[in-house]
Amino acid sequence: MPKQKGLIKIKGTLNGVSYYQLKGVDISRRAVGPSKERIQTDPVFVNVKHNNQEFGGASSLSKTIRQGLGKTAIAFKDSHMASRLTGVCSKIIQKGSGTHGQREAHINNNPEALIGFQLNNNQAFNQIFTAKPRVTSHNNRNNITITIPKISKKHLIKAPKKATHVQFTVALCMVSNTQWQSQLQSYQPVQPECHGIGTSQQTIPLLCKIEHTNIQIQLETAFTNQNPTNIAITVWLGIQFLRLQDTQFKPVQSVKAMQCIAVL
Repeated sequence: MPKQKGLIKIKGTLNGVSYYQLKGVDISRRAVGPSKERIQTDPVFVNVKHNNQEFGGASSLSKTIRQGLGKTAIAFKDSHMASRLTGVCSKIIQKGSGTHGQREAHINNNPEALIGFQLNNNQAFNQIFTAKPRVTSHNNRNNITITIPKISKKHLIKAPKKATHVQFTVALCMVSNTQWQSQLQSYQPVQPECHGIGTSQQTIPLLCKIEHTNIQIQLETAFTNQNPTNIAITVWLGIQFLRLQDTQFKPVQSVKAMQCIAVL
């Protein structure tokens, strides 16, 4: 084993190199884990292999949701949103049918894991706006309506002092169930033509100082026929505040949030 030289002796790990004492001798050794090939073929690492396969499926599912939300997600997310969403997708896969390492990834198997997910974990939607929205679907989920029954100062509990208006954003993202394909060694969508399709809509700016009732936002999915049952439609609602300056609305960046409010 290589020995440490020089007057200063290090203990611990630095840049992948472990420094320690062995029988009074200062040793440095680069930590080497099992190779990818060994993980794939050695029965000792079968659980690691299965975990890696499902983690890949969770990462792919997370990426699809983010792509479906598009610029909407970018406007509201925090820097750790992607990794947090991947963690949620791992919980969804754990509820899927099949053997470990090949369990189905379908949001409808565990929608509760995604509902309430905050794009920005530091600004929770329900800590900014307290009225509960309603989500309804029509025509075999082709038409989605989000209704906000009432908006008032009482519900806008974290409205910035300089904000004059509030605006809501609704986003949909369609996600196919995905299954492990042995020949491709990856998770693939069952309905690729629907996978990651998204759309969004905003309300007009609404004055903060007056009460608004029965605000409705309507969205249509990308398909005119019945949406397949192996497609989950995730529904997201965001809030941001604006300041009317002269004739221009300017976003107040300090307070904004978006969360998943339903899975259809």
